[in-house]
Amino acid sequence: MGPTRSMRLPRALDEWFTERLQRHSERSPSELLVQLIHGGLRLREGYMAIHRRVLEQHLMAGETEQYAVYVRCLTDTFGREYVDHLENWLNSELASAPPASARNGRP
Repeated sequence: MGPTRSMRLPRALDEWFTERLQRHSERSPSELLVQLIHGGLRLREGYMAIHRRVLEQHLMAGETEQYAVYVRCLTDTFGREYVDHLENWLNSELASAPPASARNGRP
């Protein structure tokens, strides 16, 4: 019959949970579910493009303080490497880098 899955869960969440249960059999399902809840934003389809567009909007509007705040939040949630990737993507499309003060997370 195969594994039973809730039809109310998005397939990405189900696949994430199943993969981690198999890969981390030493961890409890409850511990993995807590990780799933805290990391849920990472599973949202198109989340990276959404973050890049918000950064672009702040940059194009000259909102360096808001840009810096958003960068700090992204860094806290996803890490510096993720933010660097977003800024490199933004830079390649706009052919202009965000102000240095914004890149460093300072207004």
